[in-house]
Amino acid sequence: MDLFVWSAPRDLDAERAEVLVADWLAAGGDPAASPFEPSTDVGWFYRELIADAPGIEAVSDAAPSHRRTPAWMSSTDEPPARVVGLRLPLETPGDALSEILGLAAKYDLVIFDARSRRLHLPLDELTEHASATFWPGGAVQAAVAGGVGGLVAVGAWLLGIPIVSGLVALVGGFMFVMAVYTFVHEGRRMLRGRGSRGASQGD
Repeated sequence: MDLFVWSAPRDLDAERAEVLVADWLAAGGDPAASPFEPSTDVGWFYRELIADAPGIEAVSDAAPSHRRTPAWMSSTDEPPARVVGLRLPLETPGDALSEILGLAAKYDLVIFDARSRRLHLPLDELTEHASATFWPGGAVQAAVAGGVGGLVAVGAWLLGIPIVSGLVALVGGFMFVMAVYTFVHEGRRMLRGRGSRGASQGD
């Protein structure tokens, strides 16, 4: 396998992850006996992956699912699994790789790339990228979304249409609050980053 996906342990660096995977494979590589903690998130990852990217070769201790209901419409939980191993030929299409990374981020899983010996936390990496590129493009988008949400909320409230106005005002208010939260969150991150750079320069 080229990629290994699991939920925990997460407090590993690439070297420790490589040893963990190598020892497990040397012992037979049985997914059900892998040293990773069982999680329903891994089960969901495997179910969605084989449904959305059936051409990818994957092995797992996850229970095969024959349900045709989309995951987002399912009312039952997926049985827990420990690990998913993926074989990726050199000609693997980019959309398949995007599917893997997207699902791993969705379920906040760990990816170990055995070929490059690198450990990835896709959700954390996406969050860092979003913060790094927030100013100014993301800030403008957040401001526009918040402004539109605020105007919609006020307009719906003034119209006073029973039920409809309340629902529209709620959605608009939510957009406004989320925009404010985003600015506060990213502003704090920026200030912390400047503070840490200033401290390192002072040293």
